[in-house]
Amino acid sequence: MLLRIEQLDVLYGRNHAVKAMSLDLDAGEIVTVLGANGAGKSSLLKAIQGTVPLARGRVLFKGANISRWSAARRVGNGLVMVPEGRQIFIGMTVHENLLLGAYTRRDDTAAEIDAIYERFPNLAQRRDLPASVLSGGEQQMLAVARALVARPAVMMLDEPSLGLSPILVKQLFELIVDLNRSGLAILLVEQNTNMALAVAHRGYVLELGRTVMQGTPAELSSDEQLAAAYLGQA
Repeated sequence: MLLRIEQLDVLYGRNHAVKAMSLDLDAGEIVTVLGANGAGKSSLLKAIQGTVPLARGRVLFKGANISRWSAARRVGNGLVMVPEGRQIFIGMTVHENLLLGAYTRRDDTAAEIDAIYERFPNLAQRRDLPASVLSGGEQQMLAVARALVARPAVMMLDEPSLGLSPILVKQLFELIVDLNRSGLAILLVEQNTNMALAVAHRGYVLELGRTVMQGTPAELSSDEQLAAAYLGQA
């Protein structure tokens, strides 16, 4: 198993954001985590990434217990997140943003960045411009591209479709599928339930920090009452 979360708890003071969450992600999989606002999805990813502390539980990655590793060490070992809101540096150029994706690496990234420009021609055309000139969709692509420079084994995406038009959402999910087919394992937090289930191999549904459903997309959609309650489906 590439990534395993065991009985994970996240606390913010008295707020129990994630409760005894367990999750598996194997090589070659897309696993999605669904749920309403406040369900604990982003807190789960931040705990896996190491930017919020665990109150209980373990994070296992490539067979190692990384629960006490720094976020930088996790990134350096291939556990990389594209955060909600993109969090690109709009005062820096597109190219400078990409270079930041390599901050944990000590080898030459020039060839990989060239390959990224081939994959994202819009970014190549704007490489020397500040990221502030990019559209929302291009900024999201830059956030994904920056994560790719870190050479991830697992890419975690936190609400990647937020604020994008339907056309851009379709392009984004096509990119997610393409990256997965190239061998990248993906953990996807997403409120666009239909799109997430269309690309995922398995999914988990959270309510108030606790897992209430898990299974394949077909299994998650087959229980009409649960699907209506948690997945926004009539």
